Amino acid sequence: MTRHLSRRVVTVLVAAGMWAATSGVATAEQPPSTTPPHDPRIAGSAQRLAIRVAPCDPNGPSGTDRTMADQLNPQLRNKLAGHMDAYRVSCARAIVQQVRAGGYNQKAAAILIAAAIVESSLNNYDEAVDHDSLGLFQMRKSLWCPSDSQGCVNPARAVDWFLNTMERNAPAWNDMPIGEVCWRVEQPREDLRGLYAIEANDAVVIANALWSGAGSALKHPYASGRVVSGRSADGRLETFVAGADGVYHSWQLAVNGDWSGWRNEGGPRNAQLAVASNADGRLELFALSDSTFDHMWQTAPSGTWSGWENFGGGGYRVAAGTNADGRIEVMASNSTGVFHRWQTAQSGGWGNWEGTFGGPPNSRLAMENAPDGRLEVFALSDTTFGHLWQTGVNGGWSAWENFGGGGHDVAVSHNQDGRLEVFASSSSGVFHKWQTSPTAWSGWEGTDGITNAELVTSRSVDGRVEVFAINETTASHTWQTRPNAPYSAWETFGTGGSEIGASNNADGRIEVFGTNSTGVHHKWQTGFSTWSEWAWLNGSGPGVR
Repeated sequence: MTRHLSRRVVTVLVAAGMWAATSGVATAEQPPSTTPPHDPRIAGSAQRLAIRVAPCDPNGPSGTDRTMADQLNPQLRNKLAGHMDAYRVSCARAIVQQVRAGGYNQKAAAILIAAAIVESSLNNYDEAVDHDSLGLFQMRKSLWCPSDSQGCVNPARAVDWFLNTMERNAPAWNDMPIGEVCWRVEQPREDLRGLYAIEANDAVVIANALWSGAGSALKHPYASGRVVSGRSADGRLETFVAGADGVYHSWQLAVNGDWSGWRNEGGPRNAQLAVASNADGRLELFALSDSTFDHMWQTAPSGTWSGWENFGGGGYRVAAGTNADGRIEVMASNSTGVFHRWQTAQSGGWGNWEGTFGGPPNSRLAMENAPDGRLEVFALSDTTFGHLWQTGVNGGWSAWENFGGGGHDVAVSHNQDGRLEVFASSSSGVFHKWQTSPTAWSGWEGTDGITNAELVTSRSVDGRVEVFAINETTASHTWQTRPNAPYSAWETFGTGGSEIGASNNADGRIEVFGTNSTGVHHKWQTGFSTWSEWAWLNGSGPGVR
């Protein structure tokens, strides 16, 4: 789904060290090469390897860039099919970030990526390939940056130049074909006009995949349940499991790496768990049993953990999320309804427990952030499904709204475009309901999933929602076929168990945790659509019935 954001004109500065003002477009005498020496399909080309490139990210490609390249390659169909790598993804990411910072939408990002694919194969060249052309968009140094050779290879400034020229030469760009807009900005020879249209579809795939991570500062909630996992400030996952004799804890020894042995942290027995991140990056764990509610927290970002401290009385289920301003908000249900407690300052102290004026008693809880940062709560009991939301960012709460009938479990996620998607299981299978706008919802729709399942959602690095379900006999998995799109058929994901959880590694790969009476297993993405086998999480850990 494309967002229509403001079409802000980016001003090209005419000053020392900035681009010199000229006509704003390349001329017919300066066409891009049709088969440049850097064509990525010339595998191992000495010419290609000899052409010097500048970084698109000063810190270089990230682990997520490498994962994204692996996930994009099977989806691309033209020039870059099979040739996306971490460096090219970092360049596409730099384009998307600057487009988004300028207030433009995803189509604008796709336009610029299509142009960069044709002009440079998404390489930020800092030596001339065609005449004296440089950078992602092959800008002529003699025309655009004669006094500052680095101007043409600065991705942010190059993007601003392209957007400024697009507004001038194609003011109706949002309603025009992508290839036509690219041609009006780059203006090569007429016989090269169609090259941009060829790359338009792949450019849309790349832009959509990168859009969700380009500008959101929200800390979306981690799923709650008997197995939960959150990411420390340094990127390592920390996982907690509710055992019959207390809460067990295992953590990654390195980012995206292997796991520690299990440690019994004590705390409530047979608890329901939730984990959330403080504004300063410290994780905080909440453990609710039928008789007590305790919490513990990291004493420093990525650091050691405090002892347990009482957080309230006993209850049924718990969920935790983060306000747009970084303060954690905790919801808990019991036999009388749903209650909440929140931080009064970022990474700070807590207010008293307050009721929410109802809510289904003994309900399963899930929380998620709306696109503007407001928290929304979904509470499912055996007979009733309730929905509650903040009426303003960081603000008070609505009255409860009826959201459907009763069921077994609930999970919620957000689409790449921010719209929420809710899943509920019952004795008839798994159903879902999604936002059709910020204030409207679809009806419930069946998915043919397994019955009476425990549910969890996660999101692939390109923003696709993935759903995992487990009951006593089987585990199952469905996923969006592309961002903001319908779902695949359910696929068997393993045998049965008692609980399922999921989180994302620092490089974006999903890691799934499953429990049964013998211990804790995990399974992780090895590529775009491939998974490891189930394995113990460094020893069996506690059994969970």
